[in-house]
Amino acid sequence: MAIINICRVLISVIIFSNNETAYELFSIGCQLELDGKIEEAIEYYKQAKDSGPESPEIYISLANALYQISKFDDGINVAKEALLITKDKAQMYHTIAIGNIGKGNFKEAIKFYEKSIHIEPENIEIYNSLSILYEAVRDKNKARQVLVNIPDTLKTSGIFTRLGSLSGKLNDHGTAIEYYRQAYTIDTINTTALIGIGTGFDILNVKDSAIYYYEKSLQEDTLVLTVGKRLVDLYSDTDQYENLIKMAQRILDFDYNNGHIRRSLGFAFYKTGMLRNALNEFLIASRIDPQDTYSRFYTGRIYLEQGRYEMALKEINQAINIDPDFVELWIYLGFIAIDLKDFQTAEYAFTEAAYHGGDLIQVFYLLGVVAEMQQCYNDAYFYYHKSLRVNSKSLSTLEALANLCERIEKKNEAFKAFQKIIEIDTTNSVALNYVGYTYAEQNDSLEYALQLINKALLIEEKNGHYIDSRAWVFYKMGRYEEALKELKKAAGIIEDAVIFEHLGDVYLKLDDIEKARDAYEKALEHEPESKILKEKLQHISE
Repeated sequence: MAIINICRVLISVIIFSNNETAYELFSIGCQLELDGKIEEAIEYYKQAKDSGPESPEIYISLANALYQISKFDDGINVAKEALLITKDKAQMYHTIAIGNIGKGNFKEAIKFYEKSIHIEPENIEIYNSLSILYEAVRDKNKARQVLVNIPDTLKTSGIFTRLGSLSGKLNDHGTAIEYYRQAYTIDTINTTALIGIGTGFDILNVKDSAIYYYEKSLQEDTLVLTVGKRLVDLYSDTDQYENLIKMAQRILDFDYNNGHIRRSLGFAFYKTGMLRNALNEFLIASRIDPQDTYSRFYTGRIYLEQGRYEMALKEINQAINIDPDFVELWIYLGFIAIDLKDFQTAEYAFTEAAYHGGDLIQVFYLLGVVAEMQQCYNDAYFYYHKSLRVNSKSLSTLEALANLCERIEKKNEAFKAFQKIIEIDTTNSVALNYVGYTYAEQNDSLEYALQLINKALLIEEKNGHYIDSRAWVFYKMGRYEEALKELKKAAGIIEDAVIFEHLGDVYLKLDDIEKARDAYEKALEHEPESKILKEKLQHISE
């Protein structure tokens, strides 16, 4: 249809040239070209040119016909010949540029478009063609500058959209966003501009804005399979699991067997506690792709949480056979083994995790836990220290070492470990209480001890052990009435030998012997083998 229209226009122009022979020859050439007989058409165009050499339209048709049979140099020479007889040089420059594009000589084409644009500075098509050519020769800066040079009154939504695209390719994403915004301002149904804005924010890691514009672009279901998939990933990154579930289900209406979306949907169900739905999605995903170790990993993880150990082992072991370098699989194999009290397998699994590049801080810590569970305290102590040699600030390892040291009577080391924990995490209530209570036991830095314990109680205000610690600081300070008040509160929360013993000590200071005896006897009920309690009761009776 384009060729028919061009021929009609050109014929109408030649009709008025008063050159009947040239017109007839040109008409025959046009008809032959329309019939696909290009070489025959060329012969008639040549004859028409010889008969009417003053008609530039004939040169254009002849050049374009030569281009159709890949005789680009011949076509270019015809157009250059026409430059000598026509005033409309812009059209000839355009024709020469097209020939050079056909030859793959983009730089030469650029030269002629540059000449053309000086003659027709308001011709948008020339700007567009020139910009595309500059991009083709990998000069994106010039490609963008050509479009920037278009008079503002002529810039369309499409021009701003392309400016946004080029700016994005130049990694100038802030500028890209502004161009896309201008494109959308001109044309509010320009979804490409909305996606461009979203992409710019996405690359700049401004996820909330990226989500907003991506969502705004989803006016048609045709975009769900492209923009929607990216939204699923962003929803996952920003913990918007309800939105993820809705979008994933919408995508699956169009693309049921999309394993990535199935996995993402399963993950969202898992994070929202919908384990049955999550399990279903992971099982479907692993059926779609039997090599999908991620889905098998989460399937095994869910089975572990449900206590279905045999099924969990099956999924995890199958995934390990597919990808033994997937470290988390070995870690969870160890977790399953711990639950089954199969400590030998747990040790093997954690050792394999280390061999396959796992986090040595975590691996040594877990090996320490396994050793401690078997009451191999020396081994546990050794592994915790190995973990801390990799990272001296590992909180989980420091906490485990501190508690182990307390258990095996390395109290000074436990105290130092808890102090280290406070340096790293000032909100660790266990460490705050332990250090504060230890200072109280040592009758040292009592004001500081009280600060630490008060801070622990701000975090866990109804913790009976922490209340007892504060009471013991008051006791050491000689503030016995305050200590008594705190100990009564603690005893009302938890029955504990230490709390009752402290209560007895306070009553003694307050000269209430009978209540002291009652408190010690209650303490002895909880620790009947305690020599200290027996000695205190004997001392009262004397």
